[in-house]
Amino acid sequence: MGFIPQLLYNKKMNKKEYSSLIKIMSEEEIKKDLLEKLKIVTGEFFGIIKEIQNNGEIPSRELSSALSKETDKVEAFLDDYGAANNKRFFYFRELVASIRWINIAVFQSIHILLRFKNYNIELDERQKNKFLKEIKKNLSFYLHNLKNLITEVFKEGENLGLEIKPAVFSGNGSLLLQKKILPPDLDENVIHKKEERVIEILMKYLETCEKFKFFVCEMGKEENPTEESLEKFRSIFNQLQSIYDTYLKNTDVENEISNLKKIRGHISISLHLLEIGRALIHFYERHSNKIKKHPATTKIANLIDKDKIKDNVKNFILKETLIFNTKGEEVSKKIFAEIKVNPDEFILETKILIIPSYRIEDFHIRPIMPITQIANKYKIDSFLYFNRNKYNLKSPIEMAIAIPDIRESLAKENTQIMIQGPKKSVKEMVKFFQKKCGAYQKENTCMPHKFLDVSS
Repeated sequence: MGFIPQLLYNKKMNKKEYSSLIKIMSEEEIKKDLLEKLKIVTGEFFGIIKEIQNNGEIPSRELSSALSKETDKVEAFLDDYGAANNKRFFYFRELVASIRWINIAVFQSIHILLRFKNYNIELDERQKNKFLKEIKKNLSFYLHNLKNLITEVFKEGENLGLEIKPAVFSGNGSLLLQKKILPPDLDENVIHKKEERVIEILMKYLETCEKFKFFVCEMGKEENPTEESLEKFRSIFNQLQSIYDTYLKNTDVENEISNLKKIRGHISISLHLLEIGRALIHFYERHSNKIKKHPATTKIANLIDKDKIKDNVKNFILKETLIFNTKGEEVSKKIFAEIKVNPDEFILETKILIIPSYRIEDFHIRPIMPITQIANKYKIDSFLYFNRNKYNLKSPIEMAIAIPDIRESLAKENTQIMIQGPKKSVKEMVKFFQKKCGAYQKENTCMPHKFLDVSS
């Protein structure tokens, strides 16, 4: 192609018009396209919620599972059409999303009730009956809220002209499908003996329990848990369950160690409780008037007492998870005894120390650095917490960073540090700090029962 023809070709191409990838729908298109498709997409959804609405009993786990699937489908369809930003469809979309999250709490509660006997939890009969009574009471609360939302979504569906007809749930897709994932071995060490695998999993479990306890403590009476924080712990317990099932479930070692199956139960029930908590907090954060000011948000908030939702998470979900974690720690001690391992080398403990300001000259690198030798005697890591920073006590480099910061504080006032690690290690390190710089223990104020009734 010559020079002039090429210019003419480019000019011709430049004149070509390209249409936008997004087009705003006309009223006619909404009626003929969106609404007609929405009637089809919501058919099974309306059938399921009609059955839940008409049934005075607890729905089956399969029915609740099918509702989760259908709400996902309807919400995704509406989002594809931009319903989240449209006045006409926003409220319907929000109702579907709200049903989705409250239904998660319903489903997980039903699952706990069905599986509780198999968990082999370390509770006596009185404690078990007390918990089952609590979970049933809270399930009734979730179902009440779910049915309020169902009544409202039927009304809004009719307002949109969906011409909802009496529907019967067909049962399609109601089977619970087991999710398959790759082995969660990214941070796994090479394990040569079965006992090492047991110890490795117990270490992860005990570390998670300790972190959860301090998460609750740091949150205190006034603050509320967030969806992000609950998802973090839910994810960890989910990984713990997957690791256990991959390496210990139905193995010889599980049969040989009598208490091992109990740990799996304690992990599982914590996971399902946190699933409930995450779903409820998602609803609370999404529909609270303080966070999202929109007329539809106010309507939904009037359907459900969101303050009761918040209280339920703090005084039921967190409380019961703490109880099961505490009982799980007791089971862990028994397992360590069975495999003839000193539990104090693995059970975690936290101590708060006060270093007097006048002992500043005793707190510098030369006399304090041997603390790393103590920490390195034990398999589990120990940590020093100061001024919202975390330092690995096994690392000379991290301690060399921490010591000047602590000295800077000591130049002004008595200084508080926190030591966390296996009991045997912490006991030895506390004695070291007492001897080298006159540190003394402070009462551990991080006690969850001070603002949550965790008595059992």
